[in-house]
Amino acid sequence: MTAPIHTRVGTIVDGDNRFFGRSVFTHWAHQVTAASDPLLLALGLPAITDQGREVLRLLVLGSISPDARVWPLKLTRLLASHGDPLVGYFGAQLVSAGKIMGPGALVGAAQALAWIAGEVGDDGDDAAVARAVQLWRERAHNRIGGFGVPFRDVDERRTGILRLVGDGPLSRGRYWRLHLRVVAALHPLPPNIAITLAALVLDLGIAPEHAGIALAVCMSGNFLAHAVEAAAIDGARAHDLPRAAIRYTGAAPRATQTRTAIVPPPALRRRQPAGDDPPRGDSYQSNDPTT
Repeated sequence: MTAPIHTRVGTIVDGDNRFFGRSVFTHWAHQVTAASDPLLLALGLPAITDQGREVLRLLVLGSISPDARVWPLKLTRLLASHGDPLVGYFGAQLVSAGKIMGPGALVGAAQALAWIAGEVGDDGDDAAVARAVQLWRERAHNRIGGFGVPFRDVDERRTGILRLVGDGPLSRGRYWRLHLRVVAALHPLPPNIAITLAALVLDLGIAPEHAGIALAVCMSGNFLAHAVEAAAIDGARAHDLPRAAIRYTGAAPRATQTRTAIVPPPALRRRQPAGDDPPRGDSYQSNDPTT
């Protein structure tokens, strides 16, 4: 007996496919104008909107961090260097399931921001925001997602997104305005891009637990670019390093003048039980002098 699959996502019908209840080639063909449009529906939004398109655009821009020295991208190149960009593209993105960086960090930031919003409500003042922030930190072992900037004073990605949002429609979102107050409450702890993208995702209506996968699909261009390039040019450099690039720190090789003679092991000797036929094989030697 096969269990039925309950899904709203879609099905294949004669002559067409259906995606969230509507025809791909008679409905969505006219609604989808950008490759990212179906992602809005896949993330649980009821419709494709201009606001959704703009938020996805900002997620893409805010997550462009293509430095090959960043270890997930370094892993992308290593995997793809064997010649298959698909291996590098998909294999390296498995690190996105972690909680410390990238999509995982965005989930933590979105969960914190959503919880603080629930505590403060719509009328809470700055003191209420500060109290809610402290309560969250106590619940989360003194951690709050979206803060801390390694190796530099300011996260340039957040600065860029703040400039692009400016005083436009997205700046009037509930979570956008709240995230600015949370940043002020935690000063001088520096905010990073995660808390800002979390605000955009929540204002769009995406659930906090889905914030990470929303970022994952939007940041995949970083992995794609390195996978395609590395598959084409990294093979020789990654697998055939010149001697000058290698520093060996193990035991020194042994120098010998003559090779040690290899002595074969003695032939197998064993007693032959009475009445048994001798086994076949070159390793058998009988103990019976008459044989």
